[in-house]
Amino acid sequence: MNNISTLVHNVKYTKPNKEKEIFLYEGDYNNFSFEKHIHEEYTITLIERGNMGAFLRGFNHKFDKSSIITINPDEVHSCGILSKEGFKHHSLYISTQIMDEILKENFNNNLLSFKNFHFSNEIIYQKLYPLMNYNSSLFSKLSWECELIDTINSVLKINTKVSNEIVLPNNYKLIQYAKEFINDNYNQNFTLDDFSKEFDISKYHFLRLFKKHTFVSPHTYLMIRRVEKAKQFLRKNTNISEIAYLCGFTDQSHLNKKFKLLTGTTPGEYKNFFL
Repeated sequence: MNNISTLVHNVKYTKPNKEKEIFLYEGDYNNFSFEKHIHEEYTITLIERGNMGAFLRGFNHKFDKSSIITINPDEVHSCGILSKEGFKHHSLYISTQIMDEILKENFNNNLLSFKNFHFSNEIIYQKLYPLMNYNSSLFSKLSWECELIDTINSVLKINTKVSNEIVLPNNYKLIQYAKEFINDNYNQNFTLDDFSKEFDISKYHFLRLFKKHTFVSPHTYLMIRRVEKAKQFLRKNTNISEIAYLCGFTDQSHLNKKFKLLTGTTPGEYKNFFL
C-alpha cells in the first residue's frame, strides 16, 4: 500500500482590534516555500512545530521552536519547508506607527532596528504564544493589548539598537533613494535604463549594488512592493480586478499568481479574513 502524505496548507489571519494596525498570522505547511518578500511592518515569528528554513540577511538558516525570529520592515527574506513534515508558525505584524508610539512612550526613542534576526528566551516565548493564538474568549481587547505591549517591551529591551547609532554601509543612501522611488511609483513599469537616468549611474553598477544591499533584483523588489500595496487595498475591501490595475499588474491572473507565491494564500482568501 502506498504511503501518501496528506497535503497541509492552512493559513489564517486575525486582526484582534480593528482600530489597531496589528495583525496575527498562522501558517501550517508541508508543501510550500515563500519566495523572497518583505513586510511593511515589524514582524515577530514563533515556530510551533517542525523546522523552518529561512533566508535572512544574506544567508540561509534553520529555525525550530527555540527561536524567536524578528524581522525589520522592508527586510528581504524568505522561508519554507525543510522536510515533508513541514512546519507550523505564528507571526505578529506591528505597524511602524504603533512601534514608534511604544518607543516614544517607553524608551524615549523613535528609531528602532532589531539587532539580531533571532534570539532564544523561553519566558518571552511563553508570553508571545498565547497572544499570537488569539482567542477572544480568553482575552478582552484591553487585556490582550496590555499583555502585548508588555511583551513587546521585553523583546525591545533584549533585541534592539534603540540606544546605538546605526552605521550606514557604503551606497546605503543611493539604495534607499532607489527603494523610495520604486515605492512611490509602484504601479509604473521600469527598465534598468530608467534607473540609470534617475540616479546618474551605470545600469550594470546599479543592478549589482541593488542586489548586494537588498538580495533581490529591482524587478523582484517592484513585484514585492506591488503585493504589499495590494494587501492594503484588500484590507479595505477593494475589488480585486481593480487592485490588479491600481498596483500595476498585467491582469488579475498575474496578481493572483504573484500574491500566492509571496503570501501562501490568494487575494480573495486574504481579503475574506478582513471582512
